[in-house]
Amino acid sequence: MKPNSRSATALSAISVAGAATASVTILAWRGAFPEPLLAPVFNGALAEARGWSAVTLAVVLPLFAISLAAARHGSLRGRLAWLGALAYLVYTYLELAVSPPFTALYLVYIATFASALAALVMGVFSIDVEELAWAVGPRMPRRTIAGFGLASGVLLSLAWLKDILARTIAGNFGWPGGEAAIGHVVQALDLGLQVPLGLAAGLLLARRRQAGTIVAAIMLVNALCMGTALTAMVVASALGSGRSVLPAAPFALVPLVALVLAILFFRAIRPIGNVHRHLSIHARPRGRRLHTGEPLVRWNLWSQ
Repeated sequence: MKPNSRSATALSAISVAGAATASVTILAWRGAFPEPLLAPVFNGALAEARGWSAVTLAVVLPLFAISLAAARHGSLRGRLAWLGALAYLVYTYLELAVSPPFTALYLVYIATFASALAALVMGVFSIDVEELAWAVGPRMPRRTIAGFGLASGVLLSLAWLKDILARTIAGNFGWPGGEAAIGHVVQALDLGLQVPLGLAAGLLLARRRQAGTIVAAIMLVNALCMGTALTAMVVASALGSGRSVLPAAPFALVPLVALVLAILFFRAIRPIGNVHRHLSIHARPRGRRLHTGEPLVRWNLWSQ
């Protein structure tokens, strides 16, 4: 497996620093989310952001650091988990950057998601497809993970499209304001990022494409992190407003399922040392050679 480039590692460090800075600031400073003009009694956006930030600090960033360190030591499992954590940072800080209110953390949000996005692209292209093909063991629960990806994509689409289509048919257009503007951004990002990720993972795994393994890893780690953060967000909002936390229970189901599937997924990935021994024993297929003399084998992720 190709080692992580210095650029990808540096961009990851920038993204982690930005996420940590933003999370600590949101938890410690009320000015990170100014009081809404129409609801000065309870700042729901701040409460939700604090729940999300707590998970980012306590769960996502440690996972990110561990997986990146493992990837730098040649672990394919670490590389795949690192990609999933990057996807979480891209979504989270893109949402914060394009949602109101405008705060002192605006440039931090942009630097965080932009760095994570570039590192994610570099990381995907650093995966050795031949090693990945041999590393996927027979215990991989492809159908179950594919079903989870398809179900999450379809259910999330239905959850948002019902309201969007109703408003569109009724001609209820206009400029959303306050927390409604945040919901408008969340719907766009979910339909534009989360839904395609789940559907792509499901379809590629079902068709046994090598890219399905990469997309599934990103989808599972992202779902675990996002689901945990979403649950914490609902709990923090409920506690801040004096309501019961029971409505958060259904949200906890998603990260629990994602956790179980992620464990099964990563356990089915063979250690890279075993893969190297296997490849050294079996003759490498012939292919068009690059200028370095290395054969080009299965470079097209989407057709294998």
